[in-house]
Amino acid sequence: MLQNHARRGSMCPMRNSFEDAVNELTAKYPQFAPEAYEFLRAGLDYTSEHLHGDGKQVHMTAEQLYLGSCAYALQEYGPLAQKLLEMWGICTSHDFGCVVYNLIEAGIFGKQKGDTQEEFDTLPDLTTLLDAPYIGALDECNDNDDDDDHE
Repeated sequence: MLQNHARRGSMCPMRNSFEDAVNELTAKYPQFAPEAYEFLRAGLDYTSEHLHGDGKQVHMTAEQLYLGSCAYALQEYGPLAQKLLEMWGICTSHDFGCVVYNLIEAGIFGKQKGDTQEEFDTLPDLTTLLDAPYIGALDECNDNDDDDDHE
């Protein structure tokens, strides 16, 4: 689905930098913080590296970008990932797709024929993905607390 055009130097000629593009996007779409765009760019790089390992920019699906970026968020932010993304305006897979397509609109990310923003709407629940690694640990802590009550 997506490629990071900014990394290869093929940004829209009107823009001087990723930062300029983000400033324009946050002015146009104030529901998303600058950190949302920075996160998505880092998530794309992380996913590309983990899928291909050679730093080569290749096409990836919406699902690959989404799941890879969730993995990146968990690695970088741990149990705070969901709250941070929420603070930046990314609460659902739909929001995630909006930020991606804002970056496409700005010429930072690219897309291929057939790619659509709606692909993000059918992906797994963002909160579930970001909380999943901690649910078992929380249940285990609760079980241990119950054991302590019986001693």
